Amino acid sequence: MKALIPFCRVLFGAWMLANGINHFFFPLWTLPTGSEPLAIQLMSAFLNSGLFSVAMAIQLVAGALLLAGILVPLALCVLMPVSTCALYWAVVLDQQPAGALLAVLAFALNGLLMLAYFSHYRGTLQRHAVTLGEVPGSRMVYENLYVIPGGRTSRGEYVLAVITLLAAFAFYAFLVKGRTAQWCMVVLLLPAAILHARRLHDMGRSAWLLLAPLALLVVAFAIRVRLFSPGAQLEATLPLVAFGLAAAFILWGCLGRGEEATNRFGVYS
Repeated sequence: MKALIPFCRVLFGAWMLANGINHFFFPLWTLPTGSEPLAIQLMSAFLNSGLFSVAMAIQLVAGALLLAGILVPLALCVLMPVSTCALYWAVVLDQQPAGALLAVLAFALNGLLMLAYFSHYRGTLQRHAVTLGEVPGSRMVYENLYVIPGGRTSRGEYVLAVITLLAAFAFYAFLVKGRTAQWCMVVLLLPAAILHARRLHDMGRSAWLLLAPLALLVVAFAIRVRLFSPGAQLEATLPLVAFGLAAAFILWGCLGRGEEATNRFGVYS
């Protein structure tokens, strides 16, 4: 089995490199355009938008890396989305036997080679991994701030974490348009609720206090996206009340004293 790996790598690398050369330098064979309506539409969109050229550039560079033996695990990882998209287009949309067979073969080679280099990907499969800026064993780790609701978060940790969340909210509020931004802000309510629950625990308070601001924020969102209308007056008032209450909780978290950590004089931090 191990003897097949070099052969598969040379075969796959040469194939990817040849695809890139064919597209950018020496057109030796015609590009696939599709036979079925959906396949034709999608390929036309890829070609007209330039995204097909991006895919070919990835194949060109990654194929050269595979043949040269440089950054092989990275090249295989970058190629996998391209192989997956080609597989879907050929098998599901175009449904031509020859094209489908080639797409399945490319996907299989890509997957087989990634399995051969599996040891290089083990770190990416860790459930809890320390990222840049995080200290092992510290509570200032992503999971301890935004994922696990049962612990405590001190005031100093909370301030840094809430600034990060507010920056994310601001990004979607001012830079992203449409319902995408609105739904993303709703999703961010979950890590925000967990962060505030942990802060309330540290302050000796019940996390159930968050029900009021969370419920009002959800109602404000529902009004915003026109899921329902409680009347003109409430439509103008409820969002202001929701944001005001949320701001009050944030300020409380920044100023409130924690019960967990005390200094040597017995004064709460």
